[in-house]
Amino acid sequence: MFYKLKGVLEEAYPPNKIILTSGPISWEIFIPLNLLSLLKENFLGKEIEVYVVAYIKKNEILELYGFLEREERELFLRLNALSKVGPTLALNILSVFTPETLRKVIEERKITDLSKVPGIGYKRAEKLFIELKSLFGKLTKKGLTLPLDKERILSEARECLLTLGFQKREIEEALFKVFSEEDSLEELIKKALNELSPFLKEEKL
Repeated sequence: MFYKLKGVLEEAYPPNKIILTSGPISWEIFIPLNLLSLLKENFLGKEIEVYVVAYIKKNEILELYGFLEREERELFLRLNALSKVGPTLALNILSVFTPETLRKVIEERKITDLSKVPGIGYKRAEKLFIELKSLFGKLTKKGLTLPLDKERILSEARECLLTLGFQKREIEEALFKVFSEEDSLEELIKKALNELSPFLKEEKL
């Protein structure tokens, strides 16, 4: 599983791509729009670290999405798991909001602010607000703040369940219900699988 890449920033070009060279390999990485100027003006030719998420599209092309902060990576994973969001819209949201400002938007019910994200109109913002409220409220009970090891456990459990063939929405709903900060990775997966067992029976039918 990709988690973080360290390399030299070779290029940064509009609207939201960078080329990061690590050893003999150069990676093309999609980033939030608001990072492009920062990286281009301050880090070209320098070594940087980027938290990454790998996403395989339907045409089997591997795409990488990169962030400077771990919290942004974790929020991207959660947004991407929501219904009808996907990586492009998740990246657009992170181009407008930080994890903290998005949490405040949800807490203060600023749906108009949410509708300003490219690709989200007001009606869609209303529907997305409901999912985001659940995302911020149920899973951590404290916004997006979790210890690093617990964030990794959540991320690894999610990806493991994806490889077993479950849908993203099913996985997120199961994790919302069973997640506890005391769980190990194995315990969390076991509890999630128990929650997801009805979906296995449906597929067999």
